[in-house]
Amino acid sequence: MKSRKYLDIGNRDSVLLEQDKFRVVVNSAKGMIPELSVKKGEAWVNAHWNPWFRSNSGQEWDPEFHEEYWKVPLLYDIAGNFPCCPNVGPGHVLKDGRELPPHGFTALYDWSADSLHEDDKKASVEWSLNVTSHSLNYRKTDMILKDQPVHYTRLTVINDSDKDEAVNCTWHNTVGAPFLETGCRIDNNARQFAVPPLGTEFDDTGRFEPGSVFSSLKKVPLRAGGTADGSIVPGQIGYTDFVTCAVPSDCSLGWSSIVNPMQKLVYLEWFKGPEALDDSSIPINFYSYWYNFGGRPFRPWAPEDGGTDRSWCFGAECGLNYFANGLQESLEHPEFLGNKTHIVLKPGESRVQDYATAFFSYEGDALDEGIADVQAGGAGIVITGRSGKKVEIRGEADLSSLG
Repeated sequence: MKSRKYLDIGNRDSVLLEQDKFRVVVNSAKGMIPELSVKKGEAWVNAHWNPWFRSNSGQEWDPEFHEEYWKVPLLYDIAGNFPCCPNVGPGHVLKDGRELPPHGFTALYDWSADSLHEDDKKASVEWSLNVTSHSLNYRKTDMILKDQPVHYTRLTVINDSDKDEAVNCTWHNTVGAPFLETGCRIDNNARQFAVPPLGTEFDDTGRFEPGSVFSSLKKVPLRAGGTADGSIVPGQIGYTDFVTCAVPSDCSLGWSSIVNPMQKLVYLEWFKGPEALDDSSIPINFYSYWYNFGGRPFRPWAPEDGGTDRSWCFGAECGLNYFANGLQESLEHPEFLGNKTHIVLKPGESRVQDYATAFFSYEGDALDEGIADVQAGGAGIVITGRSGKKVEIRGEADLSSLG
């Protein structure tokens, strides 16, 4: 078990958490996680998206030189997974006049690695982020446990002000090649699904029907009529879409999965569902799926406006948000599909959001058609495939090691 300072591509200060067959790299800058890898045979396979346009020059963001192409600092460094708080969506100004950056301050500033720990059972790092321009501050724990192919994370949000503070809070998990391929299967335990209404960044990029609400990811309404199977990755088709999925209010374990049946690999996220939470927690009420399959022929996704979108990724985000429309819109839509879109922290209050991301291989055909259910049990996590066959992995369903 190892936890050590690490210099990532682009001279990015980072921390590496590593064991024999599983490793995670966490950047200080914006809390990006460009690598979440499992060892398969003799090769390390990274599940996380590292966009071709991510700057690896080692230069600090300078709007004079970088804004025309990258538009915002977030896209200069974006990769893999990162925490979004107190905003999930584009930068905007709240009605009280305060400005929020794209996906919040947690995705704007550098995190400080305060302490690293390793022993024969775990490796971890404690981070902090203090925002002088806003009344919320943040603490984060990243951890791996012996013989478990799982990255555990706890995000703590602290209201240091003397007034109420509303927050969105989401994990922006995004996978890419070589793990992501045509034919990957996408599943979760949601029973209600929706496409954002018109008025978002997807107006000119999507094939899904804006504002549609439906009951199966396998039948997503299309603008051109008919439906598409949103549970299978179709390839580079020239569209970028977004679907939100409501975490069932009666579940004690929320989960979202991506299976690559060709490589026999699974990317699985889980967390305590609404039934298992108390008032000290920040709930995860939505799965947010970002189908980025070639629908953005403009910078930085393309080399020039009107050029070829060279990006290829799928976002399997989990959190507390209203689509990806920002905190102000979640305040205006406090509930959607029966779930809250934000919470309010009282003065002096702190809350935590615990989360697990696993990446592992399986044998045989048990999960080739996707996943039907995920439950606690057996070695820790029992995964039932749509075939009816089961696979077990070691993991903590209750995320108890986080505290």
